[in-house]
Amino acid sequence: MSTENKKFQIIVKNLPFHTSWQKLKDLFSQTCPVEHADVVKKGSSIVGIVTFSSEDKVEEAVLTYDNFSWEGKEIKVYRAGEDEEDEPVQVNSTSLYVGNLPFSYGWQELKDLFRSEGDVVHADVFKDYQGRSKGYGIVQMKSVEDAVRAIEDLNGFEIEGRKLEVREDRNSSKEGCQLHVGNLKYEERWQSLKEHFSQAGNVVHADVVLDNTGRSKGFGTVLMSTPEEATKAIEMFNETDFNGRTIQVKLDKFAGDSRSSGSSYRGGRGGYSNRGFSGGRKPYRSGRGGYSNSNRSPQRGVDIIVGNIPFSTRWKELKDLVEKLDLNPAFTDVAIEGSRAKGFGIVNFKTEEEAEEAIKKLNDYEYEGRKLFARMKN
Repeated sequence: MSTENKKFQIIVKNLPFHTSWQKLKDLFSQTCPVEHADVVKKGSSIVGIVTFSSEDKVEEAVLTYDNFSWEGKEIKVYRAGEDEEDEPVQVNSTSLYVGNLPFSYGWQELKDLFRSEGDVVHADVFKDYQGRSKGYGIVQMKSVEDAVRAIEDLNGFEIEGRKLEVREDRNSSKEGCQLHVGNLKYEERWQSLKEHFSQAGNVVHADVVLDNTGRSKGFGTVLMSTPEEATKAIEMFNETDFNGRTIQVKLDKFAGDSRSSGSSYRGGRGGYSNRGFSGGRKPYRSGRGGYSNSNRSPQRGVDIIVGNIPFSTRWKELKDLVEKLDLNPAFTDVAIEGSRAKGFGIVNFKTEEEAEEAIKKLNDYEYEGRKLFARMKN
């Protein structure tokens, strides 16, 4: 099975050191749809692996991108298995992400499946707020060797008409190591951020979050090599001056497994009714326990609408997201009709200036694979 998967894979070498799997996927998606992309650190270099759905797409990718100049590097692209130096994908963690699971699968079925590859320490399937499977899960194997075997044997394996995606859990290596850096100057770029945080230890990756026009949103992330270095960076830099701004540095709560927050949260559902965006009355689930909309008036703060949020998102996840962007919401709420989420929510701010700043930061922000939109509530 692993040989079959390789037919539709390309290997990408001589990549810029800061290349992430998402940037690699975005690059190759400009030519044809990408099934999966990953990056592996090999010594001092970064190697990319990109998987397509068919052989003709592999051919097109090689012809288009071999010797392509990208961010100052001339990248090398070839079919998997054609280079003598090509090696199996290296796995450094025992934690595996399992995607495209049948919705009938629970943690027990998932664990039983992976037992054929070695000792399973833990298995879990993520669920939405109604207890239904989201179609993906995490499996922790006892050893790296077992994890490698599971990827080789089960990635692409078909169950109930669905081809599994099995890979190293990207989030496991970031937990406790990635930092959120807020209140950056809008002129700041990743290079200066990385240089500054290198004083605390080895910086694996630094990034400044940009909007769709390429302008900074005023915050970024820094991935340190170890949790100890991340803690040291917080102690050194939180509430300190960086190029004329007092920055806030804290652990990035979205860098661990942000998926779990949507599956484990069950609280905060005191109900109230609100006038909907089309003028009729729409049912909501309040994000403030017993808060009643009849107690608020249009003069108390400014509402913005945040749309295209995942249907599993509840007020707490929306609040966490907004606060992550260095915003201070008075309250957040998510629209529910009957028992179903409608895919949008309301965030209330005390002033119009705060609301406008929130719109700038949230509009076109990518959250769990969706590009959000934000606007003032009419």
